[in-house]
Amino acid sequence: MTIKSCAIDIHHHYVPESLLEEAKKRGQHLGVTLTEKDGNRALSFAGGPPFLLHPDLPAIDHRLKMMEDSRLAMAALEAHTATLGYRLTGEQGENWCNAYNDGIAELVKKYPDRFVGMASVPLQDAPRAARVLERAVRDLNFRGGYIGTNVNGNYYNTDEYDPFWAKAQELDVLVVMHPEDVAGSEKMNPYGLKLICGNPADSALCFGMMTYSGVFDRFPNLKLCILHGGGFFPYHLGRFDQGWAVRAGQRAAKAKMAPSGYLKNIYYDNMIYRLDTIKYLIGLGGIDHIMVGTDYPYDLGDWDAAKKVEQLDISETDKMLMLEGNAKKLLRIK
Repeated sequence: MTIKSCAIDIHHHYVPESLLEEAKKRGQHLGVTLTEKDGNRALSFAGGPPFLLHPDLPAIDHRLKMMEDSRLAMAALEAHTATLGYRLTGEQGENWCNAYNDGIAELVKKYPDRFVGMASVPLQDAPRAARVLERAVRDLNFRGGYIGTNVNGNYYNTDEYDPFWAKAQELDVLVVMHPEDVAGSEKMNPYGLKLICGNPADSALCFGMMTYSGVFDRFPNLKLCILHGGGFFPYHLGRFDQGWAVRAGQRAAKAKMAPSGYLKNIYYDNMIYRLDTIKYLIGLGGIDHIMVGTDYPYDLGDWDAAKKVEQLDISETDKMLMLEGNAKKLLRIK
């Protein structure tokens, strides 16, 4: 089976050039600092450590060429999680995320057949995050939200974030989640293990927090896409279920069901490299819960993610679901 440029990339990072100009002009008001040195640019938030921007994050032409080479018809534009600005105040975060979303909307308007937008939201202030998500979906025609696995080290095991989950469920949109501010990352500096090991570990930690605390009991129709193939949790789901079954007292989960009971709420990209691992994820999550993900523009990504779907020993119907059908349904792409 050879398919040319039909796939939809659910894991595709973008930083608008207009947003960087906004940081340069209004950084003090926004709580954001843009620094430039030796041709490199970095963003810092509320005096926090700088995040060095990959030079291809704002790129357009190179992005379109990569998409053509990788047989990607469309991509869902998402922030880099380190640029969401969770360190900012709620008001600053709302202003920053609205500016971010406006910049994404500009590119979508220029290439409506190549991109859709996923909303950056200030989750440090959940009611504001709900408001920003609603504006992006209703006014900018965005197709969902984009969040980190935690907010300044706080995971989603309290009702503090319920206003955002409620709005996402009300709007019936997909929330895409990506690791950031990884727990234990100070131990993972050697060999780049913060990204290699830490990212999927933090996704698994967040999954445990959300399922054990009953988020999906309160919001049974919430749709969450956990990138990097769901992190580590799909491959130790039995351990998560066993923990739910045997813990008692203060350590007991609050959820009504074991974590496997909430798999209907969870979606994945296929950015796990190996065909045999993708095949396992299909068996666990279901063919209708998996989409293409590249992690553009990073070298730990898999820009052949669509081509790997074509190599799977599954039916052509199932291949088309993974390549485009699932994303079209979830992101409401005609």
